[in-house]
Amino acid sequence: MGESSDDARQWVMNSQEARNQRSVLESLVVDNQDLDRLEDLLGEFNLFEAIGATRQELRHSDFLRFLLDPCENHGLGDYFLKTLFKRALIGATRQGIGAIDIDVANLSDAVIERERLQIDVLVHSERSRMVLAIENKVDSAEHHDQLRRYARAVDREFPGYRKALIFLTPGGEDPSDPEAWLPMSYGVLMDTVSAVLMTKRSTLGMPVATTLEHYATLIRRHIVSESDIAELCRQIYRQHKDALDLIFEHRPDDQMELKGVLEEEVGKQAGYRLDHCTKTAVRFFPEVWDQDGREKAGEGWTPTRRVVLFELGNGPDYLRLKLVVGPVDKNDAGAVGFREAVFACTQKYRSDFPGGMGTLAPRFTTMFSKELVKRKDYAAPETVPEKAREALRRAFEHDIPKVVERLQEVFKSP
Repeated sequence: MGESSDDARQWVMNSQEARNQRSVLESLVVDNQDLDRLEDLLGEFNLFEAIGATRQELRHSDFLRFLLDPCENHGLGDYFLKTLFKRALIGATRQGIGAIDIDVANLSDAVIERERLQIDVLVHSERSRMVLAIENKVDSAEHHDQLRRYARAVDREFPGYRKALIFLTPGGEDPSDPEAWLPMSYGVLMDTVSAVLMTKRSTLGMPVATTLEHYATLIRRHIVSESDIAELCRQIYRQHKDALDLIFEHRPDDQMELKGVLEEEVGKQAGYRLDHCTKTAVRFFPEVWDQDGREKAGEGWTPTRRVVLFELGNGPDYLRLKLVVGPVDKNDAGAVGFREAVFACTQKYRSDFPGGMGTLAPRFTTMFSKELVKRKDYAAPETVPEKAREALRRAFEHDIPKVVERLQEVFKSP
């Protein structure tokens, strides 16, 4: 009788919670003038929104490269290039170039490159002996020591050139290397686009002028935190926090959905089994590696205690296939010897283990690494699952069997 009463009370509580949740959602969507106004503002057609480029770092960098290039067919010559960097360098004291230097320079010969020296946008002019760079971050974080490494690479590649390095972020965040890099916000970029459009509209073709208008609007809508749209969003959130938090809790998760795709593909492969998986790492192994227990002598990695596993690194903008050797108990001579034998085998057949490390680290060592989906493909996230399926199927046809075959001499050894 007691259990039945408890069940009934729980059912009532769940029903009440469901009604409360429905009520907060209804208050969000019914007669909400702020939400209607936001939808009107966002309802206007925008070219960049139509192609999914709202906060796609790669597409922003691609379009920025186009605007900066004097040789492109936008009809601006080096005007946009000089205007943007003059605005970025106003008041700068630590850069090798100032706003006046940019103003008097002839940058018509400037070469604009994407991903040169791994920098998002690199500008160099032999005539002016200048090198300008933009490292662009929209939602991703700066990697460890990334800016310092890039600055050193620029010094090596362009000795004797004066340089100005810009760290572009939505809010103009401080760079980790303030001696070499100068912060710039997307607000400065938006104002520059608008100013160039106002000054040059009469000489620009209608398609170019319209494109610039759409780009400035895109930044204002989706990136600049102090825009009218941003303030309206904050106002709606304050008034409807519970409803929006509930929606956010149940939002689609691209990485989690891709994890399901990857697990499904691995599950289809005869002779392979999934190991412990997370959103960012789908792990698996071939059944032929189940031999005498040495492969299950690991510690601190997965619950199965396997020493060697294939791993699909599922990041926000990358998918990599890796073979990873994990840690073992240093006092277990057999496990240590097995781990060292695996490493020695990968060094013996280096051509079959591309991307592997040349030394055996104390804990985790990547013995094989291959990019399955390119970073640029994440600019169109809807295409990533199918690209991942195709790439993984090819890996199971070629790369993975070759790795498994090579390591069999270790797993079969006494």
